[in-house]
Amino acid sequence: MASAASTPGKSLLVVLSLVTLLLVLVSAVECYDGRHAVAHSALARRSRLGTRHVHHRRTATTPHRYVLAEKSNSTGGGPKNRSAPATSNNATAPAPAPPAAEPSKHHRSHKHRVRNWIIGFVVGSLAGVISGLVLSVLFRLALNCIRGRYKTRYKAQLPVEREGEEPRFIAIKKIKKQSDSTPDNLSDEESRQLDKWSRQIQSEIRTVGHIRHRNLLPLAAHVPRPDCHYLVYEYMTNGSLHNALKAGGVGDGSSGVAGLSWPARLRVAVGVAAGLEYLHVSHHPQIIHRDLKPANILLDDDLEPRIADFGLAKAMPDAQTHVTASHVAGTLGYIAPEYHQTFKFTAKCDVYSFGVILAVLAMGKEPSDQFFTQTDEVVGLVKWLRRVMLAGKHAEAIDPAIASAENEEQIVLVLRIAVFCTADDPKERPTAKEVRCMLSQIKIHQELV
Repeated sequence: MASAASTPGKSLLVVLSLVTLLLVLVSAVECYDGRHAVAHSALARRSRLGTRHVHHRRTATTPHRYVLAEKSNSTGGGPKNRSAPATSNNATAPAPAPPAAEPSKHHRSHKHRVRNWIIGFVVGSLAGVISGLVLSVLFRLALNCIRGRYKTRYKAQLPVEREGEEPRFIAIKKIKKQSDSTPDNLSDEESRQLDKWSRQIQSEIRTVGHIRHRNLLPLAAHVPRPDCHYLVYEYMTNGSLHNALKAGGVGDGSSGVAGLSWPARLRVAVGVAAGLEYLHVSHHPQIIHRDLKPANILLDDDLEPRIADFGLAKAMPDAQTHVTASHVAGTLGYIAPEYHQTFKFTAKCDVYSFGVILAVLAMGKEPSDQFFTQTDEVVGLVKWLRRVMLAGKHAEAIDPAIASAENEEQIVLVLRIAVFCTADDPKERPTAKEVRCMLSQIKIHQELV
């Protein structure tokens, strides 16, 4: 659960990245220009000295320092004769040759220029890579800018009533709303986001504000304020199923699960099916979640799943066969095809999404993975699974992390249920109760073995 300190932390990271980039660029410029200036100054000094020597050789005039040396030598070098006039022979004697000029160092200058060019190229490339990384971070932060400004999550500890009692935590979601204090210069996207979150809050309060089930994470409390809403939930220690399925889930900071074993995954599947059965069958009117996915399934201390995030949930009266939406809501890859095409959703749309979740549990891959997106033929998870199961190549679909001889039979059964739930025709899909019964039988068989 992200805290309020996450926003200053991101800002500090951006500032440090920009300062580092600036220092690298300044160092590169000073390194190159400094070496270039030194080389250029030395070359110019040698050029002036060589020109002076050539001028002295072309004219018969002896430089002043050589005249003084000649006078001193002609009189015997003693101090007594220092003022003696020079003879005519001495006056007309050829001047001694100046010191030989140093050999040309143009080859060294060329080496320096090549070296400076290489240093500039390397430093420039390094600066380009760093700037690219910084820009990518800034781009991601810009995408989440609106969400960060108007939607914040907190983790709070409840007061301990008795000494020695373990502390309890709650999750608080703060969502700003439009009010008199809201800035007037909001962009259209910001206004749409605020309206969307306001509708989701009202939907969540109406649909699941009063329900209680062990596999659901309902809204515990709603605290309205003039400028924001506070939504209170039970805090889930092990994070989401999405994070738990990642390799090394401990390292991502949001999950305390280092991957899930097959028994744990099967338990999650049965729990989610039980929660879905309650929404579709036991509760009146039935509630359609519309956004089932691993990120919206949280795990408690015992790895018991809780269906969360009912912001898109809709209650469908018993007299209705479907509900028509103004637009498609949900996550790509988990949306039923008939809902995407007709904007009409039923309980079978949730069953389709749950079938995709079953496939994710058994395969260890999500619909957004590169395995399904970066191929010559773009094939989604559902179609790929159908092909593999029809061809009898079950081993290709099983997650290597849970593949074993003792688990293979159960995993194949779960994959078949996943194909059953994701049928194109909603009439061919089972109900949530039927799915829960099938999965429970597999779980019972596993416990008996």
